[in-house]
Amino acid sequence: MATRVARPKRRLWLTPRQVNLLLEGLVLGALASGLASWLVPLSVARPVVIVHALCGLLLLVVAPFKVRGPVRSGFRRRQPGRWVSAGFGVLVVATVGVGMLHATGAWFGVGYWSALWTHQLFGFALLPLLVWHLLSRPVRPAGTDLDRRAVLTTGAAAAAAAVVLGVQESVVRAVGSAGAERAGTGSHAVGSFDPSTMPTVQWLDDVAPTDVEAGRWALTIAGAPVDVTALWDRRIEITARLDCTGGWFADQRWLGVPLADLLPADAEGRSIVVTSATGYRRRFPLADAADLHLAVGYEGRPLRRGHGAPVRLVAPDRRGPHWVKWVVDVAISDRPSWLQLPLPPT
Repeated sequence: MATRVARPKRRLWLTPRQVNLLLEGLVLGALASGLASWLVPLSVARPVVIVHALCGLLLLVVAPFKVRGPVRSGFRRRQPGRWVSAGFGVLVVATVGVGMLHATGAWFGVGYWSALWTHQLFGFALLPLLVWHLLSRPVRPAGTDLDRRAVLTTGAAAAAAAVVLGVQESVVRAVGSAGAERAGTGSHAVGSFDPSTMPTVQWLDDVAPTDVEAGRWALTIAGAPVDVTALWDRRIEITARLDCTGGWFADQRWLGVPLADLLPADAEGRSIVVTSATGYRRRFPLADAADLHLAVGYEGRPLRRGHGAPVRLVAPDRRGPHWVKWVVDVAISDRPSWLQLPLPPT
């Protein structure tokens, strides 16, 4: 009589090890793409933001399998640090959830504290927990992890995340939600062509200087003092978008003078360093001088103090951190423009 040999049970999903590796990669991908969306030009930000959204949605697709496998096993074995791991997972889901609230326009935050700032705060809070998780539960990738089933199932999960993103965008547009008018960066329109309703925010611990009349403002360009009131007489109109990392953007008709017209004709160097009265500074390629402007007004009137009066930088196609307020110095440097932190620490 023939003996029936039991066939091994077919695996329909990823192994716990593969789930861990995929989730770690997605968290890293979400963090990297989120930061990259701040750094790339506005004109190419949309693909980066889409990758960021797909990483977040794919995390939600894969998370239940983490709970059913490694998480349940860890709690059953009373593994040390299991509650920290659980908190890490909850924070990941919360970060994605708040990002979706911002994207759909379902929640804007409280006052100037936006939903996107909450999303970003949660994201930065994930960093130490991610490092702890990688060190306490190391899983080194191996060639065997990238088998055919892993590729197919991960691809199917990614397709599901893309479908969810497409449905979300379609529903937002169909119901006329505020999220339908987002820029490529994901920011919402606030105060376009109406400076009185445009938010007044600054970078981290920057504090707006006390009111100073334009005629008494000390501005130096390439080592020479410049009368700010004279900039008003030389002004031209530049329509440009200020896109804040806090999740809003505003289009304005700025009144200013191109830096190329203010720098010496024989200026030599590699970069321009623009410094604020607060000590905040950003560095730009010297070749971009014609595209950068020192603005003294917008929509036919002078700047407000909270928006950088009496003179600020207008940097089209760059995110808000590059738009230096309360400019006191523009200098030529021999250092390359990339020789600075991607984002100022203060």
